[in-house]
Parts: sequence; C-alpha cells; structure tokens
Amino acid sequence: MTICVAYGPTPEGDAALDLAVRESRLRGTPLTVLATGRQELFDADGTGTHDHAALDSAIGSRLAGLRADGDPATAVRVVDDGGDPAEAILDLAAQEDAQLLVVGVKRRSPVGKLLTGSTAQRIILDSPIPVLVTHAARS
Repeated sequence: MTICVAYGPTPEGDAALDLAVRESRLRGTPLTVLATGRQELFDADGTGTHDHAALDSAIGSRLAGLRADGDPATAVRVVDDGGDPAEAILDLAAQEDAQLLVVGVKRRSPVGKLLTGSTAQRIILDSPIPVLVTHAARS
C-alpha cells in the first residue's frame, strides 16, 4: 500500500506534495508522485503549453529535497498517453495499489467552476479510494 499525490509544478501541486509527505511519514507508508505530461503550464498571456522539461525539472528538484530529508521510498510515475489527465492519475494510483490520493485544488469562483473543467474535481468524484484535498496558502 502507498500514498499517491497528483503533482504539477504549481503552488497547488507543491501544497499537495507537502501534505502527502506529511501523511506518508505519519502512516509510515511509501509515497509515489504521480504526474502526467498533459498537465499544462500557463504563460502570462493565458495560453497553455506542454512543457515536459519544466515538469521533469520541478519533480526532480522536489524529490531530491525529499530524499535528502530521508524519504528514500519516494518514487515518481509519469505518463504521457495524450488522454485525460484525471483518468491517467486514477489509473496510476490503481497500479500503485494506493490507499490514499492527495490532490491540490485552485480556488475558483462558482462561474469559473461552471465554465471550466477541473482535473481535481474529476479525480475527487471518480476515485475509488479516499482523496485528501488541499489548496495553496493565500499570499
């Protein structure tokens, strides 16, 4: 059994990873970081880009810090199947036999929730295992 965290290089992704690390240490279970190549990074003008190098770099740097803190069981699973990111994350969690899935969410207005889809929302609604949700701290 393991704890999985859906990670992207965003403040919400960082908050989810921090919470997942605390849960992993508390429960004494391994942690697996899940990411998909479909997670988008947004430029200042709002256009989406798929920046795999930035994703790999962000994950690598965060995991190096975790391993330095004594978390050698931390692993990474990244998939780029061109499909639905929520489905990919849920599939990876199932493959890892996860007992808990941690996700970070953005704060959105009710209209924003209506107009835009949410990977985190799909994960929360479709997950067969418990999902622990967090958000980035307000600045």
